[in-house]
Amino acid sequence: MSETCFLVADVGGTNTRISLTQGTKLLKNTVKTFSNNSVNSLEIILSQYLDLNLVNNLDGICFAVAGPVEQDRVTLTNVSWTIDLEQLKKVSGSPTASLLNDLQAQAYALPSLKDEHLDHLFGPKPTNRGDRMLVCGIGTGFNIAEFIPTAYGPIVPPAEAGHARVPVRTDQERWIVNRIVAEKGFASIEDILSGSGLTLLNRYICPEIPRTSKEVVEHSQNDPKAQEVVNCMVRFAGSIFGDLALTTLPFGGIYLIGGVSRAIAPHIHEDNYGAAFCDKGRFSEFNRQFGTFVVVDDFAALKGCANYLAQG
Repeated sequence: MSETCFLVADVGGTNTRISLTQGTKLLKNTVKTFSNNSVNSLEIILSQYLDLNLVNNLDGICFAVAGPVEQDRVTLTNVSWTIDLEQLKKVSGSPTASLLNDLQAQAYALPSLKDEHLDHLFGPKPTNRGDRMLVCGIGTGFNIAEFIPTAYGPIVPPAEAGHARVPVRTDQERWIVNRIVAEKGFASIEDILSGSGLTLLNRYICPEIPRTSKEVVEHSQNDPKAQEVVNCMVRFAGSIFGDLALTTLPFGGIYLIGGVSRAIAPHIHEDNYGAAFCDKGRFSEFNRQFGTFVVVDDFAALKGCANYLAQG
């Protein structure tokens, strides 16, 4: 029997990346990237890809999308598309089709990632990636996905964790959260852990030097004030992820993804992230058993889609 052929895609706000797989093996020579701005629907991109690769007899398709999936449909926030699973199925001719939130796809990828795809940041290593794991994505926004192994295959439930309330540990954090509440009426995790989070924190901590998030990271190499802004985000992240560790018990590790995660990863260490992560009262020592890593594999979402399809 020939190996199954899947089509998988990672649909972002700017680009869509598509690939074929043999079972769960990504065929990297088939990976193509398309600009979303050049067309008015995902179906057009899918048709263009199929024409380029002369694909026939797909066994399944799966798309990772940046948005909540509801009843096999999703409306993207950064591009004016509504993606309908039945339309994708019709265009591809595939007998099966799935839509996953992008964080869910990243979680399904975790068992397939090799050590070179992960940078260790804090806590024990290596971890057992057959155990519960947690993906935390800091990019344009913030969200999580929990990987739960079962006897019938892994389960990755959806979440909207970025809209939960921000916990505070210190006077500085309380002052910052109070400022956000005064301005917006509510302080969500995504206000701080997101692409605009460093800009916001810089406005509070260092108002005399307006900076974008990118500039905060760049200036942190030589400017103590910019370094303090980054450290402040890292401490918030440690506190939030420490709470999530107690909530989900990810003995297989916590895995950070997204552009902001990669930007702040070099600044994560015991004195900022670790201190906040383990500041949990009588469970402080308990939290030291959860390792934290950053994923550096740009194909992880595609691999996760393939893994999801392969489990049937």
